[in-house]
Amino acid sequence: MPGKGSVKPECIGRGLIWAAGVAMVAWPLAVAGWSFAIEEGSMGMALPDIQSGGWEVTGSQADIRPSVTADRDSATIEFAPSSLIMTDYLAYTGAEQPLKLNTLRTDLSNSTVTLDYGASGSWADRIAIDGDIAVSAARVEHPILVPQAWNFEGWAEGRLSELRVQGTLVSDSGFSADLDVQLDPDGGVSVAIESVIDGKQGVRALADTLSGWPDLLTVDSGNARLSMEVSTGKGGELEATGSAELKDVGGVFNRTAVSGLTGQVRGSLDDSRMTARFRDMTVGEINAGIPVSSVRFSGDYNAPVTELLAGSLDVHQARARFLEGTLRVPPALYELGGGSGRIPVEVEDVSLSRLTAVYPAEGLSGSGLLRGRIPLGISTDGVRVSEGNVSAIDPGGRLQLPADKLQAMLGGNQAMDIVVQALQNFHYSVLNSTIDYDEQGKLTLGLRLKGKNPELRGGQPVVLNVNLEEDIPALLTSLQLSGRVNEAVTKRVRELLQESGEETAP
Repeated sequence: MPGKGSVKPECIGRGLIWAAGVAMVAWPLAVAGWSFAIEEGSMGMALPDIQSGGWEVTGSQADIRPSVTADRDSATIEFAPSSLIMTDYLAYTGAEQPLKLNTLRTDLSNSTVTLDYGASGSWADRIAIDGDIAVSAARVEHPILVPQAWNFEGWAEGRLSELRVQGTLVSDSGFSADLDVQLDPDGGVSVAIESVIDGKQGVRALADTLSGWPDLLTVDSGNARLSMEVSTGKGGELEATGSAELKDVGGVFNRTAVSGLTGQVRGSLDDSRMTARFRDMTVGEINAGIPVSSVRFSGDYNAPVTELLAGSLDVHQARARFLEGTLRVPPALYELGGGSGRIPVEVEDVSLSRLTAVYPAEGLSGSGLLRGRIPLGISTDGVRVSEGNVSAIDPGGRLQLPADKLQAMLGGNQAMDIVVQALQNFHYSVLNSTIDYDEQGKLTLGLRLKGKNPELRGGQPVVLNVNLEEDIPALLTSLQLSGRVNEAVTKRVRELLQESGEETAP
């Protein structure tokens, strides 16, 4: 998104004014009825350096081939092919993030400049441009961009005070965007940008253009149509809107595989607030070790730019399939500011059999269905859950936990031997569990079971209260290394573990 350090289209206008100035071979004379014409001339000239309003322009040389017609009121300059302005250095340093362009080449071939010097008003109102324009820079530097060459080809039309420039902007890495710039007479600027990102190659070009592209984000399939409109008022106030239409996007972010991402995202920036609108968002599968599938989401998010995680989330629809059951967030407005906001995730008909099947422990099995509510908190510190709860749906089911795993989770407490024995083949009628999860990844379950083991104490009823702890990041790492996600995730996890010096074996 262009900011204070973006190239102002007026700079193009200054270059054309230079060309027009050096092309004039005679001063307009205060003699009624005079006129002259030059069919095609050739002129080379060093242009003066400029330092004004935060702009710096140095080392400019004009090599132009103009045809000029003029009378007492106006002059028209038509530039023949190979009419060039070469500039060593152009920079805008009047912003916190400076923009620098080195070795510029401005091609004015087949363009026309008209000077209406007989009219009143500023020169910006009396100079008009019409025709092709091409600008190339050997190196463009800005904090949000990877330093590289850029090229622009298009056309310009209108008076400088309300000039419109349209064309295609291409980075050396291959990223391209259609550009439409409109100057307003009151001093404002409007810029419209559109680009289509197609597949792995298109995303790679974008990643090689933006310096802030996440290192752990790779996109392997799908496409996106991006559009953005940015405008600045006379006082420098900034407004921006944008949208992204995604279709079947798939890839890996950090250690999570995503496939089939489709939908529309529309965003806006006004003063100090950001708004994002998600419409008809669907995801085939999100898999960080345990898959979540058939995701459906629509909603709005609004937050201050300085605290993007302290906004308000207006959920229209949010549901997904999980372990043969469903996850759902009720439609409502959720305030997340102050770190106290919670998003309630409702769990319904989740299969205990599927849950125990994905857990990496031999001998673990179960049956029955679970339901409950998990209040999810999100902040800059991470994800957390406080006082969540799930319980079994009547009539219950069966639970079998391997003795060695259970002993490890219980800390080897000898007093818990009866629990270990009972859970080797426990037929439960009641299963309730509290759920807490902290930002460091520790999951704590407060499990209450009522039922019996037919092989223990003649099948007498037993009530068990057990506290279990699990390191979820370690658990997910084990699942990712087992190949249950995809090869790309497994490879990335192994690389990250090797970098940290940790064991890489599952």
